[in-house]
Amino acid sequence: MLIFARSKNMREVARLGAGASIFNINEPILFGLPVIMNPIMLIPFNLVPLVLVTIQYVAMKIGAVAVTTGVFIPWTLPPVISGFIVTGHLSGSVMQIINLLIGAMLYLPFMRIVDKQYRAAEVTTLAQNESTPVKQE
Repeated sequence: MLIFARSKNMREVARLGAGASIFNINEPILFGLPVIMNPIMLIPFNLVPLVLVTIQYVAMKIGAVAVTTGVFIPWTLPPVISGFIVTGHLSGSVMQIINLLIGAMLYLPFMRIVDKQYRAAEVTTLAQNESTPVKQE
């Protein structure tokens, strides 16, 4: 979001939520963008987990990724580290990186639609502010 967003609102939300997102604390983005209660973002919000779980399952079933060992980890553990700890193998970390890229690609078209809407609203607001005469006292 930080890379592709053109609207000031999306960039600011991404900048503020980036640090927390590393530790799987996504509420600043979920409610700041908002993803929650946004019909456009509802599609990838529900679709991406289904796709990623299916890919992960198939990768484990065919042996491309080590099967999880049953280790319980804190949910705030960063993705690449947690993949290694849960599987006990580097393939878990690699699969998490692949999943992050796939998730980002699936979210991108929907984020661009929302970004266009925000950008249009920002341009409209800016144009209205410039055309409104300022009263001087």
